[in-house]
Amino acid sequence: MRLLTASFYLLAMQLVLLQVVETQIRENVSEIAPYTVVKEAQTYEERSYPSAHWICHNATLQDPSMSVDSFWPLFGYISGANIDGVSIPMTAPVTVRAEEDKQTGSWNTKMCFYLPEAHQENPPIPYNEDLQLVMRNAMNVFARRIGGNLTTEEWATFANDLKTTLATEEPTADLSAYYIVGYDSPSKATDRRNEVWFKKT
Repeated sequence: MRLLTASFYLLAMQLVLLQVVETQIRENVSEIAPYTVVKEAQTYEERSYPSAHWICHNATLQDPSMSVDSFWPLFGYISGANIDGVSIPMTAPVTVRAEEDKQTGSWNTKMCFYLPEAHQENPPIPYNEDLQLVMRNAMNVFARRIGGNLTTEEWATFANDLKTTLATEEPTADLSAYYIVGYDSPSKATDRRNEVWFKKT
């Protein structure tokens, strides 16, 4: 009976947390990481991103598109779990760099939230030692956009299709890893913005 009660309690807590996340993402996406489009191809574009601070979490996963274990520590950080105790508005996009370990078949991932301009110069230090403040160097990426609420299989197909295109059209593309990129809350049904990036060397 105690186990059943605890299970219901945990489920209720998860639902409350999800509602909090949905509200913040839906109402308070304050900024999108700035970039400049430097080239438009038929099915993708090359973008230039300036150097900027991001807050990141590393994980090893069997499926790079299922990185919820990284999301919660990052969400805790922007909700005030930092030495300044400040709440930081949710930004977009959320990026997940995914690189496959050929020996184990698992994926080494790094999920990152972009920090708003107001926190770029002096970003708050996280309490959670598993989080890292990262100054992401300026970089160019090859990006392809798609809508919908993608399944694991659809994300994999989406990434592989772009990888195949870049292998023949962009010799400077680094195809050893890619970025899963999301801009919307999970419940948003229409006009979703999903992207896959490959970095330019």
